[in-house]
Amino acid sequence: MSRHACTDPKHHVHGAADFVAAVEAACHARGLRLTPVRARVLGLVADAGRPVKAYDLLEMLKPTAADEEGVGAAAPPTVYRALDFLLANGFIHKLESVNAFVACHHPSTAQHSVPFLICDRCHSAVELEDRAVVAALDERARALGFVPQAQTLEVHGLCARCSG
Repeated sequence: MSRHACTDPKHHVHGAADFVAAVEAACHARGLRLTPVRARVLGLVADAGRPVKAYDLLEMLKPTAADEEGVGAAAPPTVYRALDFLLANGFIHKLESVNAFVACHHPSTAQHSVPFLICDRCHSAVELEDRAVVAALDERARALGFVPQAQTLEVHGLCARCSG
């Protein structure tokens, strides 16, 4: 099993501002535009420290309707468009089983498949950096004649802190 230092759930959040700055740099390098709304949504996802739902993000944006970042009042479509942009460009991941979002450990890379370990008690989510798992699923699917286009692997249980 190939292990990676990023299995620490806090690895990508050295601070939401640093994470947003890394995404801004990645956007600049790729010719993408990180609007104030996208940056604010990204910062909230990164700062949450756990999976966050779209409507929770909408609630978090309400107190900042007149902030200096020029985000303005955010309607649900605005938040979903921001999330769609962040997902499409690999800056966040969507956890399908809990319908929530987490920041990606590698904002400078393209969208990629990674397994997640989700704690059913504290709701933490760990992006499991193990290329062998992703490759094994892909290989097995192809051996069955299936052409995979995306992978979503989410393992639910109790994290070390909650199970101990």
